[in-house]
Amino acid sequence: MKKIIAIVVAFVVVIGGVIGFGMMKKTGNKTANIVKIGGVFDTSGNVSAYGQAEQKGANFAVKRINAAGGVKVNGKTYKFKMVNKDSKSDNTEAASVTTNLINNNQVNAIVGPVVTSAVQAAIPSATKGKTPVISPTAGADSITVQKNGAVQPYIFRAQFKNSYLGTKMAQFATDTIKARNVIVFQDNSSDYGTGITAAFKKAYTGNIVETDSYQAGDTDFQAILTKIKNKKFDAIIINGYYTEAGAILKQARDMGIEVPVIGPDGLGDPKLAEIAGNKNTSNVYYAAHFSTKALSTDAAKAFVKSYRKDYQQEPSQFTALSYDAVYMIKQAIEDEKSIDKAKITDGLAKIKNFEGTTGKMTMDKFHNPKKSIVMVGVQNGKDSTATVVK
Repeated sequence: MKKIIAIVVAFVVVIGGVIGFGMMKKTGNKTANIVKIGGVFDTSGNVSAYGQAEQKGANFAVKRINAAGGVKVNGKTYKFKMVNKDSKSDNTEAASVTTNLINNNQVNAIVGPVVTSAVQAAIPSATKGKTPVISPTAGADSITVQKNGAVQPYIFRAQFKNSYLGTKMAQFATDTIKARNVIVFQDNSSDYGTGITAAFKKAYTGNIVETDSYQAGDTDFQAILTKIKNKKFDAIIINGYYTEAGAILKQARDMGIEVPVIGPDGLGDPKLAEIAGNKNTSNVYYAAHFSTKALSTDAAKAFVKSYRKDYQQEPSQFTALSYDAVYMIKQAIEDEKSIDKAKITDGLAKIKNFEGTTGKMTMDKFHNPKKSIVMVGVQNGKDSTATVVK
């Protein structure tokens, strides 16, 4: 009897081992056939509106890529998986979660961080971990360039750089708005505000009446607006984010200042109107990377149609940029025929004539995409027009 029991036990152990090995093998293959994309998005904090929109865009891209069969490399099919982390609108947190994604989650590439200062904080982690990082919306010229003038090897962006943004805003102010005299407000607490202002001033051919600076978090602009109210100007330029821009806009309109307001992509969020009020958010124009009113590629048309069907709402430019960032990683994998981080990095640097939702783009030698810009007009808190500026 004992002999029989021993044989049965041995049989169960062997069968269990075989099953266990099979499960391990299956699990191993499943893991091996996944491309992990880290997401560093501010889904809480001061710039959470951007982060939430970008996380949605990245998730939607992964959903569509996987539904279409994933990405095929050397006879193998890989599915994408997003591993999202909240960087909480904090630069230290952005650096920390980037390190965590690289070391603990072992991601193949990262989409994010959202803003310039957070990307700058994440650069050391990306460099040490030799992991490609593509920010959907960080605009400062400096993020892709080292102090010695060489390119940052692992840092890329999906949006155009701030100097290009400021240059095209100046062109629009002159050619379309016909503004010969302007007042400039700039967020002095970030490279975003000061960088765009510097480029605008360099390109603008009219007269800058004065430049007024503010800090992120400021809410009372009455003194500055009272000072400028009786001066001669045709437009106000606000180089900053929607939070302070909304307050400036509301207080300016309440004072009877009705001139056009022009700003960068930082104003391109529905929360601008929530802060300023729909009526006050009229005769406003912001630089954008994408507008549903000016779809320039087949990819953009397909994206908008699918997004509307899934979410019953319009996608924002931030959603579109993050969506493009994921697809640029997919393109890099296909071009290099590898999911290796070094190869993805090479592929991103070589992107040429990529047809994205935000336009057809080619990466320059400093990892900035070359593409057109859209100036979106807002009336009563809603996007109403879109003008392509080439």
